Amino acid sequence: MNILVLASEYPYEKDTNADRTKVVGYFAREWVKQGHKVIAIVDSSTFPNVYYAVGDKIKGIVTKTFDVSRAPDRLWTKRFSYDDFGVHVENIPIVKYIPHGRFSQRAIDNQLKEIDAILKANKFVPDVVTGHWVNPQIILVPQIAQKYNAKAAFVFHADYGKENCEKFGVQQYLDQIDHIGFRSQSALNAAKGYLTFKEEPFVAASGIPDAFVEKLTSDSKKSFGDSTRIITAGRLVEYKKIDVALSAAVKVFSNAKYDFVVAGDGPMKEKLQGYVNEVQQQEHIHLLGQIDRNALQNKMHESDVFVLISKHETFGLVYLEAMLQGCIVIASKFGGVDGIIKDGENGFLCEEGDEEKLIRVFNRIKSMTIEEKRTISRNAVETAKRFTEKTVAERYLCQICK
Repeated sequence: MNILVLASEYPYEKDTNADRTKVVGYFAREWVKQGHKVIAIVDSSTFPNVYYAVGDKIKGIVTKTFDVSRAPDRLWTKRFSYDDFGVHVENIPIVKYIPHGRFSQRAIDNQLKEIDAILKANKFVPDVVTGHWVNPQIILVPQIAQKYNAKAAFVFHADYGKENCEKFGVQQYLDQIDHIGFRSQSALNAAKGYLTFKEEPFVAASGIPDAFVEKLTSDSKKSFGDSTRIITAGRLVEYKKIDVALSAAVKVFSNAKYDFVVAGDGPMKEKLQGYVNEVQQQEHIHLLGQIDRNALQNKMHESDVFVLISKHETFGLVYLEAMLQGCIVIASKFGGVDGIIKDGENGFLCEEGDEEKLIRVFNRIKSMTIEEKRTISRNAVETAKRFTEKTVAERYLCQICK
């Protein structure tokens, strides 16, 4: 089968921005492993040169305090192609003048011509055209699919909000697309309040590497001793609410044996370290900085509880990775995994950034017996095993090909 993927972002080894989501690349690579031919088109927004000059200046001034990872990046302003584990990737910059604004009809028409030329040059006739992110993929997908008589699919990310859908006239394009997906069940449920669908949308969840599951052994079971070992991971920015997690943990565990490991780097690192010093918890709270994915797995394996109650989380893959390592996970409600984590069964859900609610969850875990903790841990592992990169990619493709 020939699969054409359109996306605003795609992983590239030369891209130094670690915050760009790599999920579309994971899907595409798995489809290649399954024997399909895949071309990925990156419809990267590009702006007049003055935007990049201002962006560079802003980064130099405020990067120590604020998260400016989404400032304009010059890399994607150039036309280039590359191979990504068998996926042929083409970056086609598409010009606009207003950030987060619509592309002009002329820009859309030019993009369609560029994509058509690539398909002809590669003698590639798509059987399926699938897109990620509303602007401009939801406009491009149905037109390309219609031209090649292909199945049309589209997946929303964090851009499913009512205001955004109205801004880009999403409903009119949904009616031209065969299959619609969301990155989480909570996003799907929210969108049903203001969008209508020809059929029930599907959930395109992220997956953990199959190799992580293969490494699991019988000694992966948690001991859950006298000391509570807590871990969190992510970019140290305000919306991750790691400061809230630290504060709640100090209030619950400061008179008990505990360790809290923070894996990640970012503009809030100094503020977090300042808090640790202020409450004199240096022996218990450890800011590790950025560590690689395998090292993070080891740290999770050594931990009892994983907590991250960030706001606006589309799908927190790190939750699944922590569950696979047997951690009792505390995740954000409406944070992408609320359709996967069942509160009190295989983890816990907490309101985004709510310290008082998090304190209650911590106390609940603190009062549990070892066997109760082990039951949640076992359930977490079994849940995570069902969400490998291979299985989620297979589910996704089955949904858009039916």
